[in-house]
Amino acid sequence: MGLSAFGVGALDSVIKGQGTGLLGALSEVIVPWLLLAFLAGAVASKRRYAFGAVVGVVATMSALVGFYFVNCFIFSYWDTSWFGALHDQIAGGRMYFELGLFSGAICGAVGTWWKEHLSMVPVVVLGLAFVLEAVARALLTNRIFGYAHQVGEIELFVGTMWVAFALVATLALRHRQGLRRAT
Repeated sequence: MGLSAFGVGALDSVIKGQGTGLLGALSEVIVPWLLLAFLAGAVASKRRYAFGAVVGVVATMSALVGFYFVNCFIFSYWDTSWFGALHDQIAGGRMYFELGLFSGAICGAVGTWWKEHLSMVPVVVLGLAFVLEAVARALLTNRIFGYAHQVGEIELFVGTMWVAFALVATLALRHRQGLRRAT
């Protein structure tokens, strides 16, 4: 899970590039990071919420390290060593690491809880987070390079697709679980 999350973070950094344009604005979206921890927790074993929380934190931290690892290559630091640049990048993202400890633990534990109970509530709430982030971005248009409208539309689309996918997956898992109990 950690290596996959590292790859997700690295990919986000590549997509972001120098942080300009629509792709740069899309890389500023927060909810996919929550989704990553949720899915990591869902992969964790049932009824072990503490383990799900740890897995969510590991996924979040791995993704952040992957993000800043790639940033060291994107943003040239000719006056320092590569390890110095990595240290500077991670130190610059300290707030995200601190917030990731909190959000990773919560989303990972909720993902584990979802896997056990197959409730619609957490997947719908996560989808609504995409929508709420889109609304917040629409209110802060100037902060993301003038692409708030397009980013908001993409977030609304992704949030809607996530809810549809998650509801279908939850219903399928419920049905499958029901078949197992019947046999």
